[in-house]
Amino acid sequence: MSSRAWSDRTRQALPYAVGVTALAATTAVLLPFRDRLNTLNVALLYLIAVTLISLRATLWASIATSVFAFLCFDYFFIPPYLTLTVARADHVLALFVFLGIAILVTQLVVRGRQRTAEALRRGRQTATLYELSTALIGAAGLNATLDAIAERVRQVFGLDTCAILLDERGELCPRAVAGAPLDFTDRTLLGLARTVLDQRQPAGLGTERARLRLPTPPGRPRPAIEPGDRRRGLLLLPIATAAQPLGVLIVARQPGRSRFDPEEEQLLGTFANHAALAIERSLLTEERTRAEVLARSDHLKSVLLSAVSHDLRTPLASIKASVTAMLQADVAWTEADRRDLLAAIDEEADRLNQLVTNLLDLSRIEGGALQLDLHWYDLSEIVHAALDRTEAAVHAHPVTLHLPDDLPPLRLDFVKIVQVLVNLIENAAHYSPAGSPIAITVRRREHAVEISVRDQGIGIPRGEEERIFQAFYRVEAPDRQLGSGVGLAICRGFIEAHGGRIWAERNADRGTTIRFTLPLGREVPRAAERPESKVGAP
Repeated sequence: MSSRAWSDRTRQALPYAVGVTALAATTAVLLPFRDRLNTLNVALLYLIAVTLISLRATLWASIATSVFAFLCFDYFFIPPYLTLTVARADHVLALFVFLGIAILVTQLVVRGRQRTAEALRRGRQTATLYELSTALIGAAGLNATLDAIAERVRQVFGLDTCAILLDERGELCPRAVAGAPLDFTDRTLLGLARTVLDQRQPAGLGTERARLRLPTPPGRPRPAIEPGDRRRGLLLLPIATAAQPLGVLIVARQPGRSRFDPEEEQLLGTFANHAALAIERSLLTEERTRAEVLARSDHLKSVLLSAVSHDLRTPLASIKASVTAMLQADVAWTEADRRDLLAAIDEEADRLNQLVTNLLDLSRIEGGALQLDLHWYDLSEIVHAALDRTEAAVHAHPVTLHLPDDLPPLRLDFVKIVQVLVNLIENAAHYSPAGSPIAITVRRREHAVEISVRDQGIGIPRGEEERIFQAFYRVEAPDRQLGSGVGLAICRGFIEAHGGRIWAERNADRGTTIRFTLPLGREVPRAAERPESKVGAP
């Protein structure tokens, strides 16, 4: 007989031995007081002993204990003593009433204990599944979901290793491993994992699972995974939904530790099903994100092509016309005419350069590749540099500037904030009638500096205050040439990269005010730490 079979038989016989020993001890205690105890007292004391034994023993062990108590009661405490003969009829009734009550009590106690154990087991399962499910709810993305599943399963079940293999183009690839590593080059392990996934049946080394039908290698007998052939503590469970198999969950314990009992296998199987839904959800989310990115990219390309085809063609056409005119040999151009044509070429080249710069800045913002060159500057330098660059654009508009003298220096990217102000000022001039004023106001707030550009132009349609900051959105202006629609989108990207915010407001009378904030620095640098002035920088 094997040691395991001997251990199983010993474990099964233990409750019977404990019950017999406990009743023998009870009998030994009561026997000296036999002459002073009546039949009812002895029956009650034996009944208490049987009830206490039933609190721990199995049902059949409890019934056997009740029968043994009945025999002890008759043999030692019913006259004539030391025989199973009963002299009086009322004693016969008492004995069988005792036996019936003892068996009934043991059944009730054992059944109540089993129901309590079942309730506790279900409570543990619910708590375990809840704890495991929290790992799925909080994870975002497929990799995070897989790592959370592997680590939480390892912690909850006290495992040495937990790994997840996903089916990628017909091959099982390890995607998450928690704990000790496994040898994923082992063909036996990978073959077993493939069979588990194909048959959607758990299997393992060290479990009591039934035989799996493994594929037969050419020229070899069919292999089989038998319970007796399995090593200790390796379990493989399929991760699959009704629609498709996804992968395999591998859990392992080192030799010498406890095996996976049926309750653990059931819990792991249930969680593998939950994990399959979470993985499928992550895959669908990633697929949807890719589809949205592709759709957004296609839309951006279409809008960009539309904007570029118009906005690039206009300055190029002007440059081409001016250059062609200057190259005509049969036309005697005066010096003033040549200067006008060269000025037109210079203006359209600047316009073309600004358009390309805006498109490049927008692509950096959209791609998350925007880099800031942060230093400490006086805001007055920024404002005057922007006014110098927009002098030609606002020549037909009176510009007023409200700039306090006590503003602290700000830590910012000089070129980008100047570009923000240039875009806002040119936008105000572009959408305002000639002669209408433009006001630039700077105010200090509690934790930021607010800059506003106010015009008296055509204004923003109601409800469109947020949309004007979207790329390629343009306010309809029939009497004006529309821009590319990227200036305000670039302004938002630059300001938000500095930790500020930008928004638009409809004026009470007419026109629009666009405001943005820049956060104040926590520390004001010494004069030696500030860069040289960049007034007039491009």
